[in-house]
Amino acid sequence: MMMRIPKQTNDFPMKFFRYLKLFILTSIFFGTCSHVFADYMSRMKERLPSLIDAKDQGIVGEGTDGFVYVRSGDSEKISKLVTSENADRKILFQSMALKTGGKVEEVATKFSKALVKKSKMGHWFRKSTGEWMQKK
Repeated sequence: MMMRIPKQTNDFPMKFFRYLKLFILTSIFFGTCSHVFADYMSRMKERLPSLIDAKDQGIVGEGTDGFVYVRSGDSEKISKLVTSENADRKILFQSMALKTGGKVEEVATKFSKALVKKSKMGHWFRKSTGEWMQKK
């Protein structure tokens, strides 16, 4: 009785192309995401003067969760400003959490605390209870 030796195949080309395909798809995904992440900073810089003006007027204030909230008035312009700013802040917090390996909530809390320290007198801040307080 003759024993057959199984034919060995070279799987290297198949594995190589599988990893190459994965690399290409990952590159496309992160390339698209990095473009989105890069845009949020420029949008936030463009929006900053309007946001500071709204804070100076007491129309909006900062929350302890790192997001902006409307304090008074109900204009469409202010509502759009707050919504856009919070959307970009969410991306910022996610991006920083990915870079640091921390949690999004921790990044947002640190961001909020830094804003309290750097803010002007008269700006408003919303506590986690929902109560507003003014920096004096």
